[in-house]
Amino acid sequence: MNSMLVIDIGNTSTSVGYYCNGRVSGLGRCKSRFKSIDEVLPFLTKRIVDTVVIASVVPPVNARWKRAIKTAGLPVPLFVSHELELGVGVDYPKPENIGADRLANAAAAAKLLGLPSVVCDFGTALTFDIIDAERGYIGGIICPGLPLMFDYLSEKTALLPHVKPSKTKAVVGRNTKQAMQIGARLGYRGMVREILQSLEKELGVKNLPICCTGGYAGWIFKDWDITATIDPNLTLKGLGIIGELNL
Repeated sequence: MNSMLVIDIGNTSTSVGYYCNGRVSGLGRCKSRFKSIDEVLPFLTKRIVDTVVIASVVPPVNARWKRAIKTAGLPVPLFVSHELELGVGVDYPKPENIGADRLANAAAAAKLLGLPSVVCDFGTALTFDIIDAERGYIGGIICPGLPLMFDYLSEKTALLPHVKPSKTKAVVGRNTKQAMQIGARLGYRGMVREILQSLEKELGVKNLPICCTGGYAGWIFKDWDITATIDPNLTLKGLGIIGELNL
């Protein structure tokens, strides 16, 4: 069986990988709004594929990616939407408004963790997607991501520097930079804990299975008393799962 090309088009960057037998390999990352097709061809032509599956949250660039895929001699891509078979139901007032990446995450969580479960995606925004045992995907929660927290503090204050997450275990900051890092770690963990506890209460589930993805997932859950499965390739795996269901 040939690999499946899976593409996750985000607001800034795009992740590209090859899915086969539940695994993702040949990973690459490029700009979503590339200027020349030559910029992305190396990512599209690493292997022979029979299927191309795309999740895009940037509709204006979809035509550009279609042209690139056609130039690479690849099959017409399958764009993920709620109208496809996802392996999980969707109970949402306006399902067309659900981001394709979030549908892919739900498909992956349903297969890998079972139902009910929740997906936490730690990116520019922090999203929680909830998959109910009976109703399937029922909605989510959207919060500012860690990058926004650090960027906003630096941009909107005169004296606070721009900092990045650190591994400090201190509770009291001994300088401005450390104080900001502690605030992010403890404050963010507090927010995540409160949301997860509220979801368990809402769903009537103890020890709700949690799957996390995104660049800051490991930083949040490292040495924490909340257990979660961390999978940086969750969205791409979900695209592969959806591709298999719709072949």
